[in-house]
Amino acid sequence: MARWPRPGAIALLVNNSVDRTAQRALAWADKTGAPLRLAERCFPDEIAHAGSARRAALDLARVQVGAEGWLLTTDADSRPDRDWVRASLTPLAKGQAAMVCGDIELDPLEFAQLPSWATEKGAVEDRYRRTALELTSLLDPDPLNPWPFHGTVSGASLAMSAAAYDRVGGAPLVPCAEDRALVRRFVDHDLPVLYAPAPRVVTSCRLKGRAPGGMADTIASRLAGGEHWCDETLEPARNTWFRATLRAKLRRALRDHRQRDAALSEAGLSGEERKQAPAFTSFGALWRFVETVSPALARRRMLWNEMASELPLLEMLRDEAAAVMTPSTRLPPAEETA
Repeated sequence: MARWPRPGAIALLVNNSVDRTAQRALAWADKTGAPLRLAERCFPDEIAHAGSARRAALDLARVQVGAEGWLLTTDADSRPDRDWVRASLTPLAKGQAAMVCGDIELDPLEFAQLPSWATEKGAVEDRYRRTALELTSLLDPDPLNPWPFHGTVSGASLAMSAAAYDRVGGAPLVPCAEDRALVRRFVDHDLPVLYAPAPRVVTSCRLKGRAPGGMADTIASRLAGGEHWCDETLEPARNTWFRATLRAKLRRALRDHRQRDAALSEAGLSGEERKQAPAFTSFGALWRFVETVSPALARRRMLWNEMASELPLLEMLRDEAAAVMTPSTRLPPAEETA
């Protein structure tokens, strides 16, 4: 993580390491002359997870760069492009976004060594994810991220302003998917998140990783054979349609009490829960509240076989939405866009 108004201001956290990471990093800094601030931490077992490491690293970098700086994150098993820093910082410097999510590519040499049946299964899941993104974009368009966009959230390529990081209260201390939880905090605060194609990172297809629930676990579960879970962000086709439709309705009804109450009722909120809604004056906070309390929006994770059987319905819903949402009939995005 670093701010780059001058070349090479790098903050590095090495936590719970059993190899020579710290020594090799110091040797590299000594050889290249790069200004490196390195910290070593050993978290107790109960908090020795990705969330603690990501938070500590970002906080270390935040102290170094100051309130006007930028924070970038990547992972030890990833290789950013040479132009990654500039590509990540440009949208931030132009004021286009508060968070930039870069694109991730699996290491082609390692990917080629995986069995074809496993990569074919991964391709089906990626097709489902892309179709869900497209359907959501049709029903609830985001002007900052017009379709097509990659929609990937990974700690291997994130960039944000220090001021925005402060505003969201820092990185959440969650044991896994801490990168997604951080980006969600930006969305909850109505801070613009850009899915940019230019910042590119190649990440490993390794099968053994330190973070439970990470990329290594995902690939290993596919190779184990039998049934396995899909990505936690994927849900059945009609649930995907309902979530995007309801979010669009609620976004447009944010300032209209009657329409907002109708949308909250459709989400299954009780009368008492709907009475709490006016306390949320921003859309991001309101939508977080609705997703938290709505029984209709409770997420249900799918097994791969269920996801594959849902794909034709999802594609049909996507095609129907595309047919209805022609450029002439598509509603303009609401002003309050998360």
